[in-house]
Amino acid sequence: MARSSAEEYRLEFRAYRRKFLRPLITAHGRWVWREGVIVRLTDASGRIGYGECAPTPGFSKESVEQHLNWLRQADGRITNRAIALVPPKLACLRWALSSARAMLEERLPVPKRIKPLPVAALLPAGRTALDEFSERVDQGYQVFKWKVGVKAPTVEMALLEKLLLRLSTGRLLRLDANGALTLRNWKIWCRHLTALGAANRTIEFFEQPGMFRLDGTNWIKKSPVPVALDESVTGSSAARNKHIKKWPGPLVVKPSLWGDVDEFLRWRKRKDLVYSSVFETSIGFHHILNLAATDERAGQRAVGFGTLNAFADDGLQLPVHTPGPELAPARLSSDDFEELWNRLEKKS
Repeated sequence: MARSSAEEYRLEFRAYRRKFLRPLITAHGRWVWREGVIVRLTDASGRIGYGECAPTPGFSKESVEQHLNWLRQADGRITNRAIALVPPKLACLRWALSSARAMLEERLPVPKRIKPLPVAALLPAGRTALDEFSERVDQGYQVFKWKVGVKAPTVEMALLEKLLLRLSTGRLLRLDANGALTLRNWKIWCRHLTALGAANRTIEFFEQPGMFRLDGTNWIKKSPVPVALDESVTGSSAARNKHIKKWPGPLVVKPSLWGDVDEFLRWRKRKDLVYSSVFETSIGFHHILNLAATDERAGQRAVGFGTLNAFADDGLQLPVHTPGPELAPARLSSDDFEELWNRLEKKS
C-alpha cells in the first residue's frame, strides 16, 4: 500500500551524551564525548518507531544542536512529506526519522535466520594497539582494524611490523587513516608495504588513506594492498557517484550517516560493503546490525562493529548487544527500547 504524504505522526525526541571510557584518537583529533539524539514516532494506531541521529566528527558537519533546532520547529507533529523534505545536509536526521518510520511500519529488513556475524576489533592509534591486540586475540577476534595517520609514517610502520609478527595464520589486519594522509605520505606507505612482501598479505585492505580524487586511479594502482573507501562513501550522494559505482575495492559504509533508509536499501545491492558503526546507542545499532545481517554478502567480511566496549554501562546499550568476536542480530520491538528511552535526557 502506498504511503500517504499527508500521514502525520507524533514526534518526540531526547538527547544523549556519553563519555568514552578512553578518548578515541584518530588523524582528526581526540573524540571524548559521543552526543546524539533519539527520535520517537507514534502513528494514529499507536505504533511506535525509534531512530537515532548520530553525527560523527570527520564524516559530517552536522551537529546535535542543528538536529534539535530542526526538531523543535516541528512542534511535536511531523508528516511523511516533512520527513522527505529534511535537507540532505542533515543526513543523520534524515536517517533517524526514516528508520523510525520504517520500524513503525515494520519495513526494516529482518534476517530470515539468526546468523552470527564476525566482528573486527578496533585497535587504538599508536603503541597502545600492541597491548590491546593481545587482549582481543585472547577474546577470540580474527580481524583487527588499526587507526593510522596519527603519528609519523616511520613510527607507525615500525609498529605495523610488530603487529604483523603477532598475526597468526587466518587473522587479518585493516589499516584506517580516516582520509588524512597526504599523497606524499601515501607513497611512503606504499613503498613500505611493498617492501614487506608476503607479510602484507595479512592486510585485508587500507581504508581511505587520503581524500584523493576518485576520477584518477594512479594512486590506487600503486598500492600493494586492496584499498577501501570510507569517508568518500558518506551520504546518499555516493549513490550517484559514478567513480564509487566502479570502485574496485570494498566500500566501508556507516548507514547511520547515510540519509534515507529506502535509498540505502536500493543502493546497496550487489556491492562489496563493510558495515561500520559510529558508536550508536542500541537503538541506532539495532538498525544497522539488521541491515548488515540481511545483506546478501553477510558474513563474507567482518563488520566494523567493534565499538560496543567504548562506554561505561549507562543503560543505553541493551544486553543483547554484547561485545565479542561475533554478533548476532536480535528480534527487538519498540517495547525493548522503552526503558532505554526513559533514561534519556529530555530536551524540548
